[in-house]
Amino acid sequence: MITLLSSYAVTIADVLPIVMVAVGALLQMTTGVGLGLIAGPFLLFVMAPASAIQTAIILNLLLSIILLPWEWRNVEIAPLMRLAAWAAIGIPLGSVFLISVDSASLKLVSGVAVVAAAVQLVLVKAPALSPGKHQSVVGIGGFVSGLMTGALAIPGPVALWALLASGLEPRSTRATLRAFFVAAYAFAYLMHLLLTGPNIEALSKSLALAPAVLGGVVIGFFIRRRISPVLLRRLLELLLFLMGASLVIKGVGILG
Repeated sequence: MITLLSSYAVTIADVLPIVMVAVGALLQMTTGVGLGLIAGPFLLFVMAPASAIQTAIILNLLLSIILLPWEWRNVEIAPLMRLAAWAAIGIPLGSVFLISVDSASLKLVSGVAVVAAAVQLVLVKAPALSPGKHQSVVGIGGFVSGLMTGALAIPGPVALWALLASGLEPRSTRATLRAFFVAAYAFAYLMHLLLTGPNIEALSKSLALAPAVLGGVVIGFFIRRRISPVLLRRLLELLLFLMGASLVIKGVGILG
């Protein structure tokens, strides 16, 4: 009986990351947000911190490369270059933080970031700024986004806020974010390789989860016009609140 239960637990541990990554890719495909906020934080529950974040970086880079060709024509080059330049400063700092901090602290930081992103999706709108301020906003957003990419594989929320605050219209914002994700995740992965060398666990887990990314994209493509975007966004918000709260609880040690 004990052996049977142990085998069942291993099966759940193997299947749940596949489900979560597929759901993240599906939500990314349908709402524009998802995998970046789900993959890294969730994998912290089942993998060592450095391996979890590096796996999330690889999976998000794969998804971004898949989706970018459909959005490239709407990319705004000037804000993209500014975001990327400042992120290039933040990513190494975030990567050093990742390898320097303990697992509990990283879970706590990740949980707070995920809850904050969920609150942003629900409540926060980009502020109206005068035209002269947009460059500094994009620069600051790029730097903070770089920190979060290197440490948590979560570049999206701050970069999204910065682009919207700069006055970029939604379609161009989404496309510019996608191009930024390709650059940020690729540079973050390079930094991780330079700091820690190849991570075999991350590479093998990424290969195992890559089909889930592709499956989520395909399913998202077929259902995005059949299911209300509002319903999908509410699902994402609920998932982020639950996962973020769980990470915070784990980080402060309430669950051991």
